[in-house]
Parts: sequence; C-alpha cells; structure tokens
Amino acid sequence: MSIFNVLSLSLLLSLPVPVAQPLEMAFLQNSPEILGGLLTTSGDIPVSLPDPLSLADQLSPDQAYLVFKRIFSVFKTTEFFVDPGLTMLPGRPGGILKTRWSFRNQKTGNQYPVRVFFYVTPEATPPGSYPGTRGIVLKIVEIRAEKL
Repeated sequence: MSIFNVLSLSLLLSLPVPVAQPLEMAFLQNSPEILGGLLTTSGDIPVSLPDPLSLADQLSPDQAYLVFKRIFSVFKTTEFFVDPGLTMLPGRPGGILKTRWSFRNQKTGNQYPVRVFFYVTPEATPPGSYPGTRGIVLKIVEIRAEKL
C-alpha cells in the first residue's frame, strides 16, 4: 500500500503546476496585474529580493502589487523559467515552486540572474469566480530570491 502512495505522490509532483503558466506570463510580460491575481488575499506576503532590488519585508497584496509595478517599470525580464514540479514540505499544505528570473536594468543595461522561490498554498476561490462550482487554486503566500 505504501508503494502505491509513493507512486501516486510522485505522479502528482510530476504534473504541471496550474499557477506556473500565469506566473511565467506575469514575469515575461512584466505585468504586476497578472502577478497580483496570483497572490493570496488572506494575509501579508513575506518578500525577500537580493540586490539590485534589495527588499525584505512583509507586504500586503496591494503593496506587493505596487512593489512589482515599480520593479517591472525599471527592470525588464529577459528570461523566466519555471522548474517543473512542486517541492512539497512535509506536514504543510502547498509547496515551493522554483524559478529562474533574469532581468535587465533599463537605465544601465546591467543584467541580473536570480533564483526565485514561490511558496504556494491551496486557497478556496471566492463564490462566483467559477460559476456553478467552488474551486481551489494555488496562491502565492511567500516570495524569496537569491543571486545566481
């Protein structure tokens, strides 16, 4: 029985993560609007970004939108890749989505590659979001990045 559980968990982890495509679109299109739709609305979001962005704070979803609006206005994405699968944490809902983000400063032309980790958890959709059903979606509850 435990072999079946391990196999089903492995299969689940190998499936594409539903939040991956819109996340990729948000960064490739430099769109804080798309990214804002992926953020949790149930609390503050810890965000930690290395130089040259230099940010470490707890942000409300509205503040995170404004921060990324500012970032996307100065830094343009040159590449954004989502690693397949989701790294699960034992005993916690959701998992970590790993990405690679490269962006260029519009003023200086300097390019910066970073690895970004998005912690996503399941969240119930508001009534009326999906007519006739009540859905569960993955929402971003934490963003951490490190220089490559």
